[in-house]
Amino acid sequence: MVPETIRFGGERLQRLRPSDAPAIFAAVDADRAHLGRWLAWVEDSRTPADTARFLESVEAKTQSGETLAFGIWRGAELLGLCGLHDISQANGNAQIGYWLRSAATGAGVMTRAAGQLLALGFQHLNLERIEIRAATENRKSWRVAERLGFQLEGVMRRAIRVPGGYADARLYSLLRGEWLAQPSKSSAP
Repeated sequence: MVPETIRFGGERLQRLRPSDAPAIFAAVDADRAHLGRWLAWVEDSRTPADTARFLESVEAKTQSGETLAFGIWRGAELLGLCGLHDISQANGNAQIGYWLRSAATGAGVMTRAAGQLLALGFQHLNLERIEIRAATENRKSWRVAERLGFQLEGVMRRAIRVPGGYADARLYSLLRGEWLAQPSKSSAP
């Protein structure tokens, strides 16, 4: 069974729930310029009702087994979101997606959070492969993948929608055997 809460360091991953809508909207709204540079959906998230609809879609995808989404919390403060999406049990793979408020960047929070997602994906979901896709210009995002031992497979042309169009994406992957061979891999949640 997938845990509702995963604690690591001074933070925790908490499965998303409808009551998180105000905190998520406030975080996005307060950091719109930072997040909006790479995430086209920020422009579409204009009201708390938009966030509530987003959480409804996340819940539907969670129920179908396609998504596991978490808030990243430090105490009562929401730092960002992360999760496994496009989960395919048939093919044994998934993608990790994430965003972090600007005030929380540069401290290793997302690397630690994504490390917990790897343990969840490889140990609890028995996945064989996990991917991270990041815009080629979004160095902070793709550096998370590199710090976690992901391998760069190549660049996908115009693969990510960003404000004003599309961006090329660096495609990274990590296989279960590679993750298990890492001496510093995150412990199971």
